[in-house]
Amino acid sequence: MPQNKKTNSIYALILAGGTGTRLWPRSRKMRPKQLLPLISSRTMLQETVDRILPLIHADHVFIVTNAGYTKETRQQLPNVPPENVIGEIEGHGTAPSIGLGGLYIDKLDPDAIMISLHADHFIAHPADFRRALANAAQVAREGYLVTLGIKPSHPETGYGYIHRGELVEQAGDQPVYRVAQFLEKPDAATAARFVESGEYYWNSGIFAWKLTTLWEEYDHYQSKLCAQLRTIAKDLGTRKEKSTLKRVWDKIANETIDVGIMEKSQRVVTLPIDVGWSDVGSWATLLDLLPANRENNVVVGEHIGVDTTSTLVYSPNRLIATVGLRDMIVVDAGDAILVCPKDRAQQVKHLVDALKKNNKHKYL
Repeated sequence: MPQNKKTNSIYALILAGGTGTRLWPRSRKMRPKQLLPLISSRTMLQETVDRILPLIHADHVFIVTNAGYTKETRQQLPNVPPENVIGEIEGHGTAPSIGLGGLYIDKLDPDAIMISLHADHFIAHPADFRRALANAAQVAREGYLVTLGIKPSHPETGYGYIHRGELVEQAGDQPVYRVAQFLEKPDAATAARFVESGEYYWNSGIFAWKLTTLWEEYDHYQSKLCAQLRTIAKDLGTRKEKSTLKRVWDKIANETIDVGIMEKSQRVVTLPIDVGWSDVGSWATLLDLLPANRENNVVVGEHIGVDTTSTLVYSPNRLIATVGLRDMIVVDAGDAILVCPKDRAQQVKHLVDALKKNNKHKYL
């Protein structure tokens, strides 16, 4: 996509600080899922940057991550300026993270359009996704906070939902609706009703807004956080930057952008998209995203199976042999092996809690 004056004002902020506990034992504290090649030979972070580069120049890509991940993040993204990789001392939720990234972008271009994305999403149709981002940026220029709503392919209970209101406008060939309500993860019956109505979308957590609009909403709905961000902004680019950031960051409260801003603001609209989106949040997701063999097994590495179907076998470095498995997940990370039913994949994070409780820190 050729860049013009409008696309030159678009910046991307990629949130890449999570630890990915539900993808243990491959995802670890010092090498979380976004820094791993789970779907292809490229890491999830690299794929996230790759899919937006035709729209957004590498100089306009910013990453907010855990301070312990900044070195590898810079190594994985040699085309992104190293100063664009921002390390958080401690995670306090998406509202502070997005605000912090916004300060660095604001320093370069106060009139910027920011697109906020996550580093652990999969997009099957990247060209359609870029077109949607360009349309979202167009709407954001009008002073809206734009959230991309995913047209649901099935009644999913693991995602939050967006209920659309009245039609606001067309952005290219895509309708834009006012957001009537954000809803938490529903039960199965409610999710089925949402999908049947055609008025609900999965909440992707992908946003577009003008920085000036974002600051107005922070000031209105998160005044304390806004004041703390202003304190940090005063010392950006000076010798005091690190000390001020640490001093202020230690006092910042946890808050998500959804609860802190999006659910309160009167400027929120949604642009529905169908781009083959998936939040790679558990091992079960890979069963849907990676190609299956004749037995409907997804295999990464070597596997010999007898009477084994609908099972994920993830073992890049050694052979896994199975007998009589159905709907299971087997993951070999070298020093640890995970075996669990597919329908309990979300509970892997509880294993990580158990490892901590039992002082098995070398496996974290």
